[in-house]
Amino acid sequence: SNVSFLRLANLGGKDAFLLESIFRKEVWGFMSEPVSEDNERAVVTTVIDACENALKEMDEISNDEASVLSTKMQLCALVRESERQALVRTLEYVKQEAEALDLKEYYQERRLKNLGLDSEWSPEDDDISFGGTRVPGGADYDW
Repeated sequence: SNVSFLRLANLGGKDAFLLESIFRKEVWGFMSEPVSEDNERAVVTTVIDACENALKEMDEISNDEASVLSTKMQLCALVRESERQALVRTLEYVKQEAEALDLKEYYQERRLKNLGLDSEWSPEDDDISFGGTRVPGGADYDW
């Protein structure tokens, strides 16, 4: 998807090392979910900038009186207005997404949950005897 591509294109800093263990066939699945708040912020900023620039360019195109325009020009003006509405709605949606970045679940949280390390520690969890609930690798081997 476009968002996955933008996440990959905006991947940098501390997030870039996450790709080290990702193979080419798996990268799009990995990028289909939010990586980090910084990366997601860069993605929404990219979309916001693109929408605002497109709207600014549309503002520079003059819309003469509809009665003076030819049929083709009227159709073009109608399509342009539809595109404008789509850009405005996209801009509104992405700005809402930008305000809710702290509510998303990012890679680190998903990974901790996957490993079962997302819960609070308690003294009852400090059982170092064999046969605990956490098995390295998550597998139950029959040797």
